[in-house]
Order: sequence, then C-alpha cells, then structure tokens
Amino acid sequence: MRTADPNRVTARRPPDRKARILAAAGELFCERGYHNVYVADVAAAVEITAPALYRHFRGKPDLLLHFVTGAIERISASVQDAPDVEAYLRDAASHGLERRGAATLWQREARHLPEANHEELRRSLSESADRLGALIRGARPELPEGDEELLAWSVLSVLGSISGHRVSLPRRRFEQLLYRLAHIAAYRQLGTPDGEAAAADRSGSESPGYEQLAVSRREDILNTAIRLFDERGFQSVSSDDIGQAAGATGPSIYKHFPGKTDLLVAAVTRGGEQRRAGTAAALGRATTPEESLTGLLRSYIEFALRHSHLIGLLIGELDQLPDKERKASRQVQRDYLALWVRILDDVAPGLDAAEAKITVCAVLTMIDNAVRTRSLGERQDLADRLTELGTGLLLGREQREQREQRE
Repeated sequence: MRTADPNRVTARRPPDRKARILAAAGELFCERGYHNVYVADVAAAVEITAPALYRHFRGKPDLLLHFVTGAIERISASVQDAPDVEAYLRDAASHGLERRGAATLWQREARHLPEANHEELRRSLSESADRLGALIRGARPELPEGDEELLAWSVLSVLGSISGHRVSLPRRRFEQLLYRLAHIAAYRQLGTPDGEAAAADRSGSESPGYEQLAVSRREDILNTAIRLFDERGFQSVSSDDIGQAAGATGPSIYKHFPGKTDLLVAAVTRGGEQRRAGTAAALGRATTPEESLTGLLRSYIEFALRHSHLIGLLIGELDQLPDKERKASRQVQRDYLALWVRILDDVAPGLDAAEAKITVCAVLTMIDNAVRTRSLGERQDLADRLTELGTGLLLGREQREQREQRE
C-alpha cells in the first residue's frame, strides 16, 4: 500500500490565473502583433505550459476575443453606470491605465475575430458612444444636433490614446492629465470664430493628393492593396486577392511588385512621403509659432481625411514590415512626434515633455479615429471641427474659454 509523502508540496493553481493569462496575451499582442505571438509565448509569460493554458482558453483567437470583449464591456459598464458626464470622465481617467493596451488591440487586431463577434463588439462600442453622447448633451443642451456624437467619440479616443505609446508619468499626474484632456474634448466649443477662420485660411493650402494624379496600373494595384491590407490585415490578403480586386492578373502585379511585402513597403513609404510633403508645405507658410502649430494640425487632418485606409495601414501593419523598414518607419514616427512636441513647446514654453507627448498622441489618435468612423466621416465640416478640437487639446483652450465666460 502506497503512503502519502509528508514532504510533498502540492502546487496550487492561483485563483487569478485566467486573468494573468489574458493580461499577458494582451501585452504580447500589443508589443509584437497578433500574428507574431504563439500560444507557447503566452504560456511562457505566465510560467505555465501550453496544455495548462488550454484549460482556460481554446487558443489564440479565443484569447484575443476574451481580451477585446472584456475591454469593451468595461467601457460599456462605465458609461452605463455614470449618472453624468463628469462622473464618467473621472472614473474613466482613474481606471484607464489599468487597461492601457485595449484600444490598440481593438483598432489593430479585432478584424481577425470572427465576423459575428466583430460586428457585435462594434455595435456595443457604438452604443457606448451613443450613451456618452447623451451624457454630454445632458451637460450641454445647447449643442447643435450631431455634435454630441463627435464629442463622445473624441473623448473615447483621448482616453484610448495611451494605448498607442509607452510614455509614462507618475500615476496621479497621469490620471489628472487624462481627465483634463477628456474634459476638454467633452466641453470644447465648436463652430467658434477660430474654427471659421481656420476654414478660410485652409483655402488653397491643400497639397495635391495621389488621387488627383493620373492613376497608372501600378498606382491602381497599390491603392487596392492599401485598402485590402487595412480592411482584412496583411496576413489575410494574398497577391491573388489584390489582383482580383484590382482587375489585374498575377503576372501584372509581379511586373510592378516582386511580392506582397514589397506592396506593404511601398504603401508605408507613400504614407511617409505624403505626410512629409504636407508638413513641409504647412510649416513653409507659417510666420509664427502659433501658425506653425495650427498649420501642422491642419496638414495632418487633411492627410488623414484623404487617406483613411493608409492611416489604418500605419496603425496596424508596421509589425509586418521587414526588420530594416520597420525600424526606419518607427524612427519616422518618433521624429514626427518630436516635431510636434518641439513646435508645441515654442507656443507654450516650459511644458513638461512627457505631458506634451501624451497630449500630441491624444490629438493624433482622435483624428485617426474620427476619419475612420463611418458616421463622422460623412460630416462636411469634419476638418473644421477637428481643427477646433485639436487646438483645444493642444492649448487647453476649453478651460480658458470657460473662465472668460464666467468673467
């Protein structure tokens, strides 16, 4: 008869193992990209075996679904539980750092979910935006119809923008900054004299876009690839898919692009060139630091409005580039952010560098999301309204306007 070993220690499964697995998966998906992470990587991150992980999740798609679903459910619960917009802003700012990678996974990886799940989550997020819009209208009944929707999505974008970078602050300062930025987005005055002036100044300022040029077969193929890579993801699109959508045969594609990766490199290169040209033109017209900042803002808004699929590509597919091109693209992004921070410092000297980076990232994320939100994209005044929102976030305009109104 076998007796129990009194010295044997039985390993106990930690009660929060499932949560630890999800947190590790979310961090790895954000860092490397969904397609570059394996179940074994997630298991190793929480120091368990892959079979142990499978006791909780069916596989990598299940991990992604649970992580994204949990994040959107938390947003929904936070909005639904809030008695007013002020309560929501404070709650969202105080808890936003706990789920920092959620927005990135939604924007970049959710398209890899089954269509039914993706559509359900999209609907849930839209309902949360509608509810937040109702809270904003409750605080601002004078708003023109439809503006509460733009402001609600802007607030959600500001709060989610911290997912796209690693800039940090002491927790209390970070929460205060998030609250302040989200509050500006919720209460920004739209249709102001500044906004009307921006619309007038923009006449003739647009740099020519690729869509204004004669479209060659090569351009047609590249445009099609950009759209498909954005809609489905680089890994889920084949050269045959691109050829069929562009009305080109396989040999015709290879005549211009040796492989699918070459299409991605060309697309990212195009994005950098277009943005750089718009930036140079805007700064070349500026005569003061303030004009440089507003010109930079408008140039990015115009770029994003023209190239929403390209924006999606730059958000979601840089991890699929070859190592050399990926590093170069990341450096271009860092240099572009540094340019914004430098110009912002010229306008508001002494601004904390970390806070400036976080603020600029909030502005860029708000613009990216607005041009890619279908109902907002239908607004004819979207460029002007985004200019007002961006200026408010960059310069703290909302607080100054409220003080002037009280005085």
